[in-house]
Amino acid sequence: MKKLMALVAVVVAFAFVSVASASECPLLIKQLKDGVAKVSDPNKKADVEKMIAEVQKLHDSGKHAESVKKADEAAKAAGIKLEHKKM
Repeated sequence: MKKLMALVAVVVAFAFVSVASASECPLLIKQLKDGVAKVSDPNKKADVEKMIAEVQKLHDSGKHAESVKKADEAAKAAGIKLEHKKM
């Protein structure tokens, strides 16, 4: 019974984290799009826009943790400071 309860707790925790990450992705994407508009270097801007498209694709396919990680990479490349959702 203890093992079953522990397993249920892990599944619930994972589901919560996954849902939280899913709702964070659109917020990060918006911040990236707003920030990349201020990037003056056209090559850097194009690279970051490709990364933002990849963030969106990862989010759309349900890979939220990977999407958040890629958003952080895009922000670093563009010199944008992202505000992550607090859990």
